[in-house]
Amino acid sequence: MPSADMIETMLIEQTGNQIANGEKEFVDLESVELELALNLQTLQEFGFEECLKEASEASGFKFLFQLPVFDQIPGQRIAVMSTKDGDKLLYAVLDNTGKAIEIVPQDAMRVEIRDFASAFMDVFAQLGNLQS
Repeated sequence: MPSADMIETMLIEQTGNQIANGEKEFVDLESVELELALNLQTLQEFGFEECLKEASEASGFKFLFQLPVFDQIPGQRIAVMSTKDGDKLLYAVLDNTGKAIEIVPQDAMRVEIRDFASAFMDVFAQLGNLQS
């Protein structure tokens, strides 16, 4: 697993000029870390969910759920992962071809998807509190 410094260096090398020129929005470190952990071979062999579960485990995230894309969001499926502390959510979108996954930070995801994911987290937090 690459260190945080290595990931930051790779991010700057890969997208620094695009970000500086306004061609690309800044991507947070967690998104890059999860994206680097993706194995597209796993995607092709075992599918979207298994690919993301493997990447989440490798990069220290929790896979929460996936759902089919609806409305006007491009892609086939959306999955939601959280940081271990649950403070931040990341979204993975399977493209229309089923061959690529884009990691989308929380602030770049549509509000209704963010609201649904937050409600999901609240329900599970409450279930965890009930079991204690």
